[in-house]
Amino acid sequence: YYDRHNFKDLPEEEAKEYGNRVFAAMMHAKVVAVQLVNFMGYDVLFQDVDVVWYRHPLPALRDPSSPLQQHDILFQDDGARSQRFAPFSANSGFYYVRYNKRTRYLLTSVLYHGDDILMNRSHQQTLASLLTEHASLYGLKVKTLSGFDYPCGFHYHRRGEFLRDVVSGKKSPWLFHMSWTTNKDDKL
Repeated sequence: YYDRHNFKDLPEEEAKEYGNRVFAAMMHAKVVAVQLVNFMGYDVLFQDVDVVWYRHPLPALRDPSSPLQQHDILFQDDGARSQRFAPFSANSGFYYVRYNKRTRYLLTSVLYHGDDILMNRSHQQTLASLLTEHASLYGLKVKTLSGFDYPCGFHYHRRGEFLRDVVSGKKSPWLFHMSWTTNKDDKL
């Protein structure tokens, strides 16, 4: 599926660094892609291309007996504890959205805040503030997943022993997300 109206002006080149013009334009595409699928009545698992699965995460996220079922939207923990991403520290590079009226409204709101996304040069900050607003005002149930089950660049940079345990097989996370990097040179 190709939406010419929304995607015709997307840059063809890669983003040379986090937050540049090309990166900001790609954030718009991420928002539209998730919102379109959700509007069609489907749950959505979104992930950036720098996520590697060790185990298929959908069984854990969709298990009807799991306490995760009570949440509308589940995010990987970004590791950042700054005011900018508080209170959820949600990483927008890996998340699962259940289709319901609360998530439809959230994703519509994110889409309508496109100017904020361009100004912030990332949609994660905009999404973080809207998660807080929608949880408070509309009852959106947000869950930040365990960083040790769903590790990311924070763990790479700040929890080296944990990652050594992953490589040696002592720990078995669901996936790894190579976030917290400047560009693809750092990821490869």
